[in-house]
Amino acid sequence: MKEDNDVSRIFLLNPDPRLLSEAHRAGVQVRSARIEAHDESALRPLLKEAAAAGLFVNPARALRLLADPDAIQRLVRDNRLSPDAGAVSGAPRLTVETLSVHGMHQTVGITARTPYGLLHPAPLTEDTAAEVRAVVTALLDLTGYQYGPAHTGVTLTRQGPVITGCRAGLADEPIPELLKVAGGFDLAAGAVRVLAGKLVETARPCRFAAAAELRRPWRQCAEEVGVVPDVRVVSTSGSRGPGHFVVHADSPETAAQRVTSLNALVAGEAS
Repeated sequence: MKEDNDVSRIFLLNPDPRLLSEAHRAGVQVRSARIEAHDESALRPLLKEAAAAGLFVNPARALRLLADPDAIQRLVRDNRLSPDAGAVSGAPRLTVETLSVHGMHQTVGITARTPYGLLHPAPLTEDTAAEVRAVVTALLDLTGYQYGPAHTGVTLTRQGPVITGCRAGLADEPIPELLKVAGGFDLAAGAVRVLAGKLVETARPCRFAAAAELRRPWRQCAEEVGVVPDVRVVSTSGSRGPGHFVVHADSPETAAQRVTSLNALVAGEAS
């Protein structure tokens, strides 16, 4: 650990606008650079310079691996991180959000992909959740990732969890919104914190949150949807994907019912 690190400054490679916005809000200074993450030889001097300035940075190899889906699958296969499960079509799919600091990887959210959209937290047994966390942590250890957020895809098979992909950075919306609605955890704020070398406190979800796309044609506008009871977030389509809405509920079943009802309310037969 670098004791002389200035915790009000962070380094961002190819910065995500959400992290830039959060750093500005928190009064954290950002040193950033834009460069092809696949080019390890070009990354090394850039990262060395940032580290010499007292900033926490990842090894060039880690960033290169996490930018290459094929390299991630080779790591998974060569190190037997996932069972040889064959076809995983139709198996339950998850996304796992982690925050890493000083090489310690903290799972801050596991979200399920359902027929209607996304559900957080994924309704898993403690044993299954532990298996998922373990395999994701093992992969991040193998890459050498040290600081920042990571987004990992996992499919659950009868033989165990199978990693389908992993990349550095924040998940696309609405996953960060789901974490905030379900348990009050701010993923971008946590990411800025670990990039500054600080630990984060986990937030255990106190409810479920579900998200689904807003598909046109709409029978109601986004503003009207936003005032419907139990709706917490409404976002129209933008550069990061289609529009979506987020609802909260006390159970996965209630979440599914609310999404179905809201889809019918918004789009009727076209939903």
